[in-house]
Amino acid sequence: MKKLLERRETSVFLILVALCIGLTIYSPTFLSYTNIKNVLVSNTAMGIMAAGMTFVLITAGIDVSVASQMMFSATWLALLAETPLGNPVTIVLAALLIGLVTGAVNGALISKFDIHPIIITLGTNSIYRGIILVFTNGRWLMNLPKWFTGFSSTVFGIPLPVVYALLIFLISAYILKHTYFGRSIYAMGGNREAARYAGVNLKKTVFLTYTYTGVLCGAAGLVLDSILGNCQPSGSNGWEMNVIAAAVIGGTNILGGYGTIGGTVIGVLMMGVIENGLVVAHVPTYWQKLVYGLIIIVTVTIDVLRKKKADSRKQMIEID
Repeated sequence: MKKLLERRETSVFLILVALCIGLTIYSPTFLSYTNIKNVLVSNTAMGIMAAGMTFVLITAGIDVSVASQMMFSATWLALLAETPLGNPVTIVLAALLIGLVTGAVNGALISKFDIHPIIITLGTNSIYRGIILVFTNGRWLMNLPKWFTGFSSTVFGIPLPVVYALLIFLISAYILKHTYFGRSIYAMGGNREAARYAGVNLKKTVFLTYTYTGVLCGAAGLVLDSILGNCQPSGSNGWEMNVIAAAVIGGTNILGGYGTIGGTVIGVLMMGVIENGLVVAHVPTYWQKLVYGLIIIVTVTIDVLRKKKADSRKQMIEID
């Protein structure tokens, strides 16, 4: 029990519960089925990308192209839906394939040239957005077919996007905890040189990490299109910061070595509740960026201080 209480995820979860209680007291409609459904559905795409970002951050990397990868997928899927080839099976396969390609490009460039991920992903962020804007001239792709929007329908009162996100969270958690690939990610983020000496293929791990993140971005594009029923190629600007914030708030160490999918889920819910709470409290939406920025600064500062404290304790033990 003591270890559970000391976990970063536990403290964030308790804050989330406190926020929900406070918002319910302020506005009883907060806990209504409709409002909870809106909070969950509107954050599924971000949650799916945040799962991938958790993998990246644990390796001590970063990917600021996740939102553009999602829109790259969403745009091509919307265009495919307008052709005779458009059907549920080809759309799902195309989403995963497009995401795999964009993620693999990031992973290949980072692992091949050993350039810091933020440089590569800043570049691909502009490239992916530029490609879709050139091909669409920035026009909105409206009125997606009913079979496409059916991906976001509600079954037995449960929105399907939430089911997709839950499955992805479970798969991602399993990969991190029970596979060699997952252990390699933690080892690489904890101590890169030690992982190398232990036999971890760092280049392969980096490549697979960014590729997997790309696949999840492709899936997020499919979910986003189905929820909105249309596609705006120039949309989702700034989402990458929200995705990073969600993972960091959920306890993932931005310096690498630690993070859990469960914590990231809590972080996503925290972001969603804060956004919804500001609306419930009639706070102007532009305050959201300020709140998110403050949260990121505070959480990263806490992570850094904890890491320094842990390192100092290790040094004291070694001296003794």
